[in-house]
Amino acid sequence: MKSDRREAPLALVVDDDAVNRLLTREALEGAGWSVEEATNGREGLASFQRLRPDVVLLDVMMPEMDGFATCAAIRNLPEGAHTPVLIMTGLDDYPSITRAYNTGATDFLTKPLNGLLLTHRVRYIVRASRVLRELRDSQASLLQARDAAIEGTRLKSEFLATVSHETRTPLNGVLGMADWLLDTELTPEQRDCAETIRASGQTLLGIIDNLLDFSKIESGKLQLKHIDFDVQRLLDDAVGPFQERARGKGIALSCLTQPPVPAWLRGDPDRLRQILSNLIGNAVKFTERGQIEVHADLDETPKRQNPIEERGPAASGAAKKNNAKLIHLRFSVSDTGIGIAQEACTRIFKPFMQADGSTTRKYDGAGLGLAICQQLVELMGGSLRVDSVPGQGSVFQFTVPLERKAD
Repeated sequence: MKSDRREAPLALVVDDDAVNRLLTREALEGAGWSVEEATNGREGLASFQRLRPDVVLLDVMMPEMDGFATCAAIRNLPEGAHTPVLIMTGLDDYPSITRAYNTGATDFLTKPLNGLLLTHRVRYIVRASRVLRELRDSQASLLQARDAAIEGTRLKSEFLATVSHETRTPLNGVLGMADWLLDTELTPEQRDCAETIRASGQTLLGIIDNLLDFSKIESGKLQLKHIDFDVQRLLDDAVGPFQERARGKGIALSCLTQPPVPAWLRGDPDRLRQILSNLIGNAVKFTERGQIEVHADLDETPKRQNPIEERGPAASGAAKKNNAKLIHLRFSVSDTGIGIAQEACTRIFKPFMQADGSTTRKYDGAGLGLAICQQLVELMGGSLRVDSVPGQGSVFQFTVPLERKAD
């Protein structure tokens, strides 16, 4: 191993001509270099392995092992892969120069040597070599960091999936027993406790489901369906579960499909319903009075490229062949709730993030719902955005490409 305590850089001069070795030594030592000599290629190769010099100067015409063979042998050594090697030659013809580079030479010098040019060339080559070595080391460190980050993400996703899956089983047991308990004769106080258990369990189950979806999306294991579905029924199914909660808060919750939206489309209704449910649930949670409206209409904005085609081989072949059947459906969920500050409108789509600390304390949730919504929308080839004014309300909109129902 090359010593880090070396006071001066070391050059190894390999030449069978004693005069050339002397002239080279004097020039380099005058520039502050330490110099070691070898009289032929085999001796030079052995000296290189023993000394690990900063630079090697090789003569071409030598007995036993010429400079080309010596250079190639050095390059085959792990410690010699990146050491600067300068070929010193009186052969200034093109084939000889080409052969020098092909055997791994860093550069070449033509004899007779000029001492000043020699020292400048050697100094430049060594400095350039060090910069390249530092760059390679930095790239290696970055690659290691990238691989560690990828592995960390994989392990995190596996951990989330495993823990979430294992937690669902006992939680389903708790919810089942709570439902059974509510079917029995209970005092008002006992019924209130059982309903609290069921409501809390359902909230926790929703968080676990979000964790499972998040881990599937991050690991690339979530697959989208491509089936026919009724658009209005999709909206009704998404809004229905929240009607009672909205009425309890005195909020008017409505949904409407705007013409000319087709009655039937092809896509993944389950994931669309999941996105809408997250957005509607948030609207109900953060709205104390007023109204919530859910709309579906066509986005007529020209698209520069078919977003479904960007998903590659996994995209539907029918979608690629029938672009005329492709439409962009826009869903919007508007509310008159607390609103979101402008600087928080991008942060809320990041995993485990909410608008601010007070929101986290007042309203439950793991901060995964909107992150999952955005990832699902992007997986479908669409986009999700929010417009909001604090104290006045918010409008969440997402547009996704869908196909008309197959004939």
